[in-house]
Amino acid sequence: MSLRFYWISFLVVLILTFIISWVKQTRTRKEFFLIMLKVALGFAGTGLGLYGLSELLAALGIAQSGFIF
Repeated sequence: MSLRFYWISFLVVLILTFIISWVKQTRTRKEFFLIMLKVALGFAGTGLGLYGLSELLAALGIAQSGFIF
């Protein structure tokens, strides 16, 4: 994958972290980094879930291989 994908992913996680931190009015660095960890894990989980779904649909013959990624 290109470096651009990683930068965009990082910016999405960072922006979502700032928005959630602002809404929840976090005050410490620990709270901020816990929110960032949760956002990053959610982002990774969503990506892995989509990848697993695409592989499952390809294995069942419902979709062509690599239709999502």
